[in-house]
Amino acid sequence: MLSGMMARGHAWLSRVQSRRKRGHCRRQDAAKVRACTMAGIEGRDDQETFARRMAYLRKLDPLVFEEMVLDAFQKKGWIVERNTRYSGDGGLDGKVFRDHHWIGIQCKRYRGAIQSAHVDLFARDLARFGFTEGYFVHTGRTPAGTRHRQGNVMILSGRELMDFLL
Repeated sequence: MLSGMMARGHAWLSRVQSRRKRGHCRRQDAAKVRACTMAGIEGRDDQETFARRMAYLRKLDPLVFEEMVLDAFQKKGWIVERNTRYSGDGGLDGKVFRDHHWIGIQCKRYRGAIQSAHVDLFARDLARFGFTEGYFVHTGRTPAGTRHRQGNVMILSGRELMDFLL
């Protein structure tokens, strides 16, 4: 119970600190607007709706996409700790607290298939930062040889990602 209270404190503090930065605040606000816009995108059928929404996600600013993903975790009831600085490539984009431990998050916008080297790098980053598991969230295609869970990395993409965000 104490670890959950401490996690909530860390999450609250990170949210306050990130909102103080103009770029973070602007991107967090944009993420909320973009999520509403994406929910309103419709096609003639489910497949076209999915394709249009995925195309929309792939055009977003990468940092707005990152904020949108963190917001989705928060809406699902997870405790989210945002970074006070954007990591760029390498590092973690945020972390969530669930079942008494922290889980690392990496967000990538891809047009094509994901690169297994990026997943491997994320797994190394998790170990480097002391995490036992993480979510690799991406907008690309996951090749058939890549499972939705590679060791300690859970891959969130495609329809599963779309359902998660909406």
